[in-house]
Amino acid sequence: MKYIFMRFVYLIVGWLIVGIIYSGTAHLQGEPTLLSPSIIDEWIAFTPHAIWFYLSFFLIIPWCFFIAPYKRVAWMCVCFIVSGCLAGLFYLIFPTTVICPVDTTATFISSWLLEKLISVDVPVNCFPSLHVTLTFIVIWGCLEATHPIRSLLLILWGIAIVFSVIQLRRHLFIDFIGGVILALFVGWFVRYCFCRLVIKKQNIRNCYYD
Repeated sequence: MKYIFMRFVYLIVGWLIVGIIYSGTAHLQGEPTLLSPSIIDEWIAFTPHAIWFYLSFFLIIPWCFFIAPYKRVAWMCVCFIVSGCLAGLFYLIFPTTVICPVDTTATFISSWLLEKLISVDVPVNCFPSLHVTLTFIVIWGCLEATHPIRSLLLILWGIAIVFSVIQLRRHLFIDFIGGVILALFVGWFVRYCFCRLVIKKQNIRNCYYD
C-alpha cells in the first residue's frame, strides 16, 4: 500500500508541475512564431480520428507510473519536472504556434472531440512537444527485458501517440524531434545525477536507476 501511495504522489507531483509550467508560460510569452509544415508533415495526412490515440496520452502516463519498477518512479517524476522547466524556457524564449485544422463539416465524435480539445488547450507551446517528451520518458521507465511483450506493446502505443500529434496538427515533425531530444537529454542527465548520488552516499557502483 505504501508503494502504491508513493507512486501516486510521484505521478501527481511530476505531472502537476509540468501542467503549471505549460499553462503559465502560455500566458507569459510574447507573440509566437508560426511554424511551417515540412515535407514530412505534408506527407502525413490530417485526420480527426487520431484524437483517440492523442487522448490516450492521459491514460498511458498514470498507467506507466503504476507498472514501472518502483526504483524508477522517482526518476520519472524528476524527469517530468526537469523536462517541464527546460521546455518552459523554450516556450518563453522562442514561443511557437501552428495552424490547427478543424473538421467542422463532419458529424463524427472524433471531430467534436478535436474541436473541444482545441478550445481548451493553449494555441502555443509547440516546440518542443511535451506530449512526445513525457510519453517517451514513461515508456523508457517501464522497459524491462523480463517483460518483452509488455515493453513492445508500450513502444507501439507510444509510437501511435506521438504519430497522432502530427496527424492532428497539434504539433509538427520538428516539435516531435525536439521532444525526443529533450527526453533523451533529460533522461540521461537525471539518471547520471541519481547514479552519482547513490555512489556518493553508499560508496557503491550500482546505479539507482538500473
